[in-house]
Amino acid sequence: MPSTMIHLLTAYEIEPESTGLYWVGNFAPDHAGTRELKDKIHLRGTADRDAALRGLRRQIDINDPFERGWLVHMFADYCWDINEFSAYRDWYLSAHGDGNWFSSYREETGIASYYLYHNLPWPRLVWEQIKQTDLKPVNTKLPITLADNERYRDNVVRRHEESDPGCESLIYTMDTLTGFARATAEKYRIWLKS
Repeated sequence: MPSTMIHLLTAYEIEPESTGLYWVGNFAPDHAGTRELKDKIHLRGTADRDAALRGLRRQIDINDPFERGWLVHMFADYCWDINEFSAYRDWYLSAHGDGNWFSSYREETGIASYYLYHNLPWPRLVWEQIKQTDLKPVNTKLPITLADNERYRDNVVRRHEESDPGCESLIYTMDTLTGFARATAEKYRIWLKS
C-alpha cells in the first residue's frame, strides 16, 4: 500500500503519455473509508492474492484507461506489500519494539508522496490532467461511485498541493522509490503477458 505519488510514479513508468482517467484510476482503489473495505478491494483477504489479481485482470477492460489504471494500482500494491511494506514493518518492530509501526509507516509513505510531488519534473502536468478529468465515463462495475471518485480525487489533489515542499522521507528516498517503480513496471509488463 504505497502512497498516491508512488502509485503515479509506477504508472508513469508504465505509460508516461496517458490520460487523466488512467491517472485517477491509479489512486482510486484507495478511496475506501474503512480499512476493512480497502483490504477487500485490494484482495488482501484472499487465500491466494496472486490468483485473485489474475482473476481481476481477466475482468478488467484493458482498453479503458481508468480500469487499466486500477489494475496497475492493484499490481503495484501487491508488489509493494510483499517487499516494501513488510520490510518497513520488520525494521520498525526491531528498532522500536512497539505496536505503533502502522501509523509511522503511513506517515513515511505520505511524506514520500509529497516529496515526489514537489521534486519530480512531471507531476504538475499529470495533476492538471487529473483535476480537469471528467469522471462520468468511469465504469461503475468497479466498487466506486462517481461522487466517491470526485470527492477522493479532489481531496488527494488538495493534500498534495498544500503539502510542505521541503518534506523528505529518510526511509523512502528518491532512489528507493524510482527503483521500486522501474522494477514494478517491468514486472507488470511481463505479468500482463503471462
